[in-house]
Amino acid sequence: MRYNTIRVAVVLIVLFVALFFLFYPMNPSNTGLFANIPLGLDIKGGSLLEYTFSGNVTPDTANQVVTILRRRLDDANYTEANVSTIGNNGIRVEIPGIDNPQQAESLIGQRGELYFAQVLDTVQSTVKPAPKIGLQYAGAEWLLSKDPSVPPNTWYLVNRNIQVGAGTLQLNGSEVSNASAAMNTSSGGWEIDLSFNAKGAQDFYQITQALVGKPLAIVLDNYVLSAPIVQQAIQGGRAQITGNFTYQQAQELAALIRSGNLPVTLNLTEEQTIGPTLGADVVRTSIIVGLIGMAIVLAYMLAYYGPLMGMVADLALVYNAFFVLGMLALTHGILTLPGMAGIILTIGTTVDGNVIIFERIKEEMRTGKTSKAAITAGFSRSTAVILDANITTLIVAFVLYYLGTGSIKGFAVTLTVGIIGTIFTSLVFSRVLMDFLAPHIKNKYLPASNAGQAQSVQPDSAKGLNSNKDKKGGNQR
Repeated sequence: MRYNTIRVAVVLIVLFVALFFLFYPMNPSNTGLFANIPLGLDIKGGSLLEYTFSGNVTPDTANQVVTILRRRLDDANYTEANVSTIGNNGIRVEIPGIDNPQQAESLIGQRGELYFAQVLDTVQSTVKPAPKIGLQYAGAEWLLSKDPSVPPNTWYLVNRNIQVGAGTLQLNGSEVSNASAAMNTSSGGWEIDLSFNAKGAQDFYQITQALVGKPLAIVLDNYVLSAPIVQQAIQGGRAQITGNFTYQQAQELAALIRSGNLPVTLNLTEEQTIGPTLGADVVRTSIIVGLIGMAIVLAYMLAYYGPLMGMVADLALVYNAFFVLGMLALTHGILTLPGMAGIILTIGTTVDGNVIIFERIKEEMRTGKTSKAAITAGFSRSTAVILDANITTLIVAFVLYYLGTGSIKGFAVTLTVGIIGTIFTSLVFSRVLMDFLAPHIKNKYLPASNAGQAQSVQPDSAKGLNSNKDKKGGNQR
């Protein structure tokens, strides 16, 4: 009974989370039934940006730019974006789900040059302050802050040559091994967690040891992201960029830092909003065909397994559909036509899982077990088969995700979410419903008078079915 209660609680919690992220209006500007799921270029359209490179750029450099931008977009969860070169001196970027080209420019146009700097002075001014003269200011420059937690028009006089004892040290983005968005548990909002390689960790420790009680600026593309006061020498090679960022801001900044510096400067030549690459009729037809296919499957399961077990299979299918869509909304996964194909594929895997379980339950019933005992044994003996079949598919999805790009990666995401939902739905959600309906499911392989009683059967099924008569006759004698 305790395990049944846990299963019911988990099923309800997962359903609540999925429905919350699917239907709660995260962005008031987006309207519609599934407004929280970003749509790809083929369904909704997005933004197009074209750039030219400064100076003469070799084909190898152009390919390096494509690779870095592709990594930035994938890290920022724009897995369906298209990046291509225009000859040897330009690049075209198409990003789905962004209606505002300026928002796309904030991610693509930055070089991603990150470094840490010593803060020598701070002022508030609507114009850039004049340079300071003196030996101690050699190499220093005024940079504007982008930290929303400080007053507007705050300028920092920073020097990337940080004074450490009798010498200086530099710490830049090349020594950052990883960057990720994380919740800021102390002040709310989001932050960027950084981790350094071995050399960077040692340099960071020496820098923070020298600047205890003083600010240390974190600079990206000649803007100060934040300038926190160093409280103590920091060991372990970890740091945080704070500033009450939104999730999207933190995610995109982390993507910029992880992807590395662009080897050239990009000059924006064109920006525009583009429409969907597929016509509205194609999208509408695809959705209708998918719904018709799902309806046929639902009707077939009801007809083949009867009203009770058929209903369990159908509810499991609907539950998994909401699970997949809810997880896409939660992870901001971009839905495209290949992604929709991945979702439809999970319909088959969900039905397949229930077929395996139901057939196993029928086999257990043929041995003379009651419905409750057959259901328990059926799920227990089907678990290994279902896990084996779905885990092998998950391995393929992981390979597609890590080795693929663009639509292939988007398909892998939806397939992975769908397979995880299939496993959960088949082994947990269906189990909850079957346990609830067990008293109403009759074992047609038992005599009618004993259908609800537990049977102790011999290996020979025929003898097992006649054992009650034999016992009754013996008692009469």
